Amino acid sequence: MKTLLIVLILIHGMIHLLGFVKAFDLARVSQLTQHITKAHGILWLISVFVFTLTALLIILNKEIWWVPAILSLCLSQYLIFRSWQDAKFGTLANVLILIAAFIYCTWYS
Repeated sequence: MKTLLIVLILIHGMIHLLGFVKAFDLARVSQLTQHITKAHGILWLISVFVFTLTALLIILNKEIWWVPAILSLCLSQYLIFRSWQDAKFGTLANVLILIAAFIYCTWYS
């Protein structure tokens, strides 16, 4: 399950790169049809880093992994709400990660 969670977090985080790429017009991103400002593009990139940090902390067995997980989920969900038509299914990944963080905090802390 740990490996599955790490993979989910990394894939979800990497998908956030699309928002950054779209905002800065680095490549054509047909999956995102709504305009993304450069400021929000930076937030999409920050979410990639925080999701990656979360996965790294899980890999290193650091008990504090749930803190950046919650931060990345909040940022991710904000960005998803801003691009709801294109990104709404990211909410499912956020909910799954939130459940994992909740279970960890409830049962293992």
